[in-house]
Amino acid sequence: MRLDLFPLHTVLFPGMRLPLHVFEPRYRAMVGRCIETDSVFGVVLIAEGADVGAPAVPHAVGTTARVRKVKYLPDGCFDVVAVGETRFRIRQIVAREPHVAAEVEPDPLADDDSPAARQAADELRASFDRLVTLMIELQSGYMPNLELPSDPMALANLVAAGVPAGPQSAQGLLEAESLLQLLGMERRLVEHRIAQALQRLREKLDARRN
Repeated sequence: MRLDLFPLHTVLFPGMRLPLHVFEPRYRAMVGRCIETDSVFGVVLIAEGADVGAPAVPHAVGTTARVRKVKYLPDGCFDVVAVGETRFRIRQIVAREPHVAAEVEPDPLADDDSPAARQAADELRASFDRLVTLMIELQSGYMPNLELPSDPMALANLVAAGVPAGPQSAQGLLEAESLLQLLGMERRLVEHRIAQALQRLREKLDARRN
């Protein structure tokens, strides 16, 4: 299918909310059409170029987005909140003006209810719980109990969207070939964040003693 693309310096995952300030005329027209027809556009990480000016070169894998909220501004721009829906893969760029468009095919990550995926999800859930606890200790704050999804796919999408990662690292998560691979990649990322948090906590305690 043909899909209008919105190249950005961020990665969108299924189920993730994405606030956008739409100001360029080409994207105001494009997103405006999607709002009027309740259709989707594609969010893709920029591989080369910028998100304003000349058309950027996107990565081959992105996520469709549907506008859920819109606020029209007096200057003709608008703020929207879009939500990621389905992963797709670009087969061919078919237009670069006024914005990039491509022939794409849906490429959703296959669900996996195998014992291995369940175990990987349980391990990720435990690591993520520990990371949240450490972040609360670091910030000397309070956070209500976080109910993590029991479904491995829902958990994977939540962690992908919720754990800070650079764009290239996030793109790697988006391009995972299987749910089991994604859960493993995310656990390694969370464990790395845990190590960083423990180091910061040690430094904070040392500073209090001095």
